[in-house]
Amino acid sequence: MTTKSNRPDDEIEADFNARASQLESSLNELETFLSRLDSVSYTTLHENLTPLDQARFDLTAAYTLNSLMWAYLRTRGIDPKQTQLKSELDRVKSYMDKLKAVNDRQTASRIDKQATTRLMRNALWQQAHAKNKTTNQDDQQTDS
Repeated sequence: MTTKSNRPDDEIEADFNARASQLESSLNELETFLSRLDSVSYTTLHENLTPLDQARFDLTAAYTLNSLMWAYLRTRGIDPKQTQLKSELDRVKSYMDKLKAVNDRQTASRIDKQATTRLMRNALWQQAHAKNKTTNQDDQQTDS
């Protein structure tokens, strides 16, 4: 017997089994990670982080938990878009964007205004000086 996509039942079953085992493996990894995270107190985690890393950690944790809740609701047949979860994910994303902007601002190159002024003044002086030399040379050649 074939399905609409003309694949035999054995192929569908093999595909399903492969995906199910991949899901089980991913869930086991997640469980291991979360158990390690749960074994350490929140304050202990935050003590060794910079304020920027603390914010990044908190936002990542909030986004991860909301995403897991999204997946849970989907497995229960509930449309997460009809809940407040969508707005919460959007809120966390907006804070992630703000954090990225702060991080970009901190890592952006700084302009040394005094050095720029000196560079421009000297470059313009050299260009004006070179122009004066060519003008003087032209005047001397016309005088001769």
